[in-house]
Amino acid sequence: MSLLETLLKSMTSSSSLDTMSRRTGGSNDQMAALITAALPILLRALTENASTKSGAASLQQALTQHTETGSVAEQFETADVDDGAKILQHILGGNSSSVMNGLSRQSGLSNDQVGSALGALAPVLLSSLSAASNQAPAQRQRPAIDLSDGIDASDIMGFMQMMSQAQGGAQQRRPQNQASFDGSDLLGLLSMMK
Repeated sequence: MSLLETLLKSMTSSSSLDTMSRRTGGSNDQMAALITAALPILLRALTENASTKSGAASLQQALTQHTETGSVAEQFETADVDDGAKILQHILGGNSSSVMNGLSRQSGLSNDQVGSALGALAPVLLSSLSAASNQAPAQRQRPAIDLSDGIDASDIMGFMQMMSQAQGGAQQRRPQNQASFDGSDLLGLLSMMK
């Protein structure tokens, strides 16, 4: 199961959706639509941000600050939406408004509801990534990957080649400049940063 599938399963459980619906005033179906649409976008943006030395360092620091271990529903309940708004600004940068508008149209929620829901989702996402990166198998010191200068395109390509070899080449071929956005590339980057 990919990171994205794992996150979707936990974040769209009935208890998680009930909590998010109570927080935002939206329905469970709207919350499920929002989370299902938002997670790939956030994982893609996090992966792109982590591809630079400063972005990788920033993400690593954020993950050390978000280590909550309660259930996802409990984390949604207690999430600091102000912190979440800051996280979203770091993740999405100048694309925040257009992403929020698109997610609002897609989910049927107002922009305020989307902002509130994503503000709760962002810290939970970082806690989940922190936990996942701590459980990821460490295949760090590989000759094809040199992290001494930060994470760059060659490191990402080395990681993807390493994963392809580990899976016996059975992985579906992608163009070299296209990363997967199921979270596997991000999880691999996180495991290399430790």
